[in-house]
Amino acid sequence: MKAKDGGTFKAVPLPEPQTTVARCYSVIHIGTIPVIIKGVNKGTSDKMIITWEMPKLQAVFDEEKGLQPFVVGLELTFSTNKESNLAKLISQWRGRPFSAEEQKGFDPSVMIGKKCLLQFIHKTKKKYLGQSITQITNENTMIEFNSIMQIPQGMECPPQVNESYVWDWEPIVEGKKPFDRTHFEKMPKWLQEKVKTSEEFIRYGAKFFVEDQSSGTTSSPAAQAPAPAPAPPIADGSEW
Repeated sequence: MKAKDGGTFKAVPLPEPQTTVARCYSVIHIGTIPVIIKGVNKGTSDKMIITWEMPKLQAVFDEEKGLQPFVVGLELTFSTNKESNLAKLISQWRGRPFSAEEQKGFDPSVMIGKKCLLQFIHKTKKKYLGQSITQITNENTMIEFNSIMQIPQGMECPPQVNESYVWDWEPIVEGKKPFDRTHFEKMPKWLQEKVKTSEEFIRYGAKFFVEDQSSGTTSSPAAQAPAPAPAPPIADGSEW
């Protein structure tokens, strides 16, 4: 499966800011990317993005797919330091901080399928700032993560809708598994472009996207690569 640019954008009204049940379905290790602040390069930072679906809040984004849940993502520095935003997030999410063992090395895939109560807010997109907005939609406004907490015992969260997805550079960097272009291209197109700016992609993935100048097509040395691994299993959302 490959990400495509096709399709017609459909403006969809956004749900009001609120706290709702959510489930993590995607964890992507972006990698080490440049940090640009007000046009100035401030070095690099190892980043990741976590995405949750909110199954009780749905809309039709694509007529062929019918109702789908709204989603919200959060970009963080990929660090287990006790003062890091990731450490604080995990502590709030499951009710306890990283253990000493987890601080030495945390497997991000364990977040897949985990339930939570998630609060989100609205953030007007830059091109619409200062304009009069008559209806808040995904065209002019973003859903932005605000806070997270444990889901109360006994509170139900509907079954997961989106396919689980994990992208982790560590086993590729350590030589434990090859770069899998097919799996990489399951990412949303905009995220692929962001990951392509990382040091890890430049070193381990760029060679699989070499342009064949003679034919104008992309030559993939990964043609003989093994079949992509199946998606991580969906957890019941309770155990950590």
